[in-house]
Amino acid sequence: MNARRTQKRGRAGFTLAEVLVATMLLAIVMTAVYTLFSSVITSWRVAESGFDVHQEARNFLSLFTRECGNITARAAHLFEGKDDTVTFFVVSEPMNLEEGEGRRLMRVEYTYNRTKGVVEREEAFIEAPLPNVPPEDRPVDRGRVKTGKKFEADVAENVTRFGLRYIWIPAPPERDPKLPPEPQEPIIVERQEEKWGLPQAIEVTIETADPQMKDSEPYTLRARIPIRTANQRRSREDLTKMLGTAE
Repeated sequence: MNARRTQKRGRAGFTLAEVLVATMLLAIVMTAVYTLFSSVITSWRVAESGFDVHQEARNFLSLFTRECGNITARAAHLFEGKDDTVTFFVVSEPMNLEEGEGRRLMRVEYTYNRTKGVVEREEAFIEAPLPNVPPEDRPVDRGRVKTGKKFEADVAENVTRFGLRYIWIPAPPERDPKLPPEPQEPIIVERQEEKWGLPQAIEVTIETADPQMKDSEPYTLRARIPIRTANQRRSREDLTKMLGTAE
């Protein structure tokens, strides 16, 4: 009789060894699930953060490229810049949507604010005829550049490095018209003065980083944006003479 009761209790429950094994297996499975979940969440956060940082730089480059395509040749002598700021004149629709639609003549300035870590853009409507190109020995009469309402906006945030360089391509020397032109080595400077005219391209370097991801690598984007507006090509000798102090 006692033997039957013992046999029934053995069939009805689990032994201590079975409980321990089941507990260990459950712990292993739960640890694996937690590790996988944590890895997925971390990867998602990194990917999401990186996408925002990348997109910030690409959006800026897209805007700047479009702006360079709208530069007007009649204000070429007013184009000027440094390694962290550039000013030119465009015929384009304003960024300020309150001003309505339609292309306007505007002065546009891009400036890197290192303190805030942003690239700032300012547009101002031109309200009077622009000054003509002055004689070689006289400066541009900036007082004749009459601007109206201005609009400022940050066009790139979390910027850790920003740089501008100006690329000039010398006109090829005289050659046999039956032969293809030889490629010319560009002259690259970090300063652009008024009355120089328009360079053939602007090189932009922008580096962005996520402030929430201190250990992540910053994202760097560099591009050479051509200025397709008709501009004067100069010989290498003339360019060297004009740009000599800027190199």
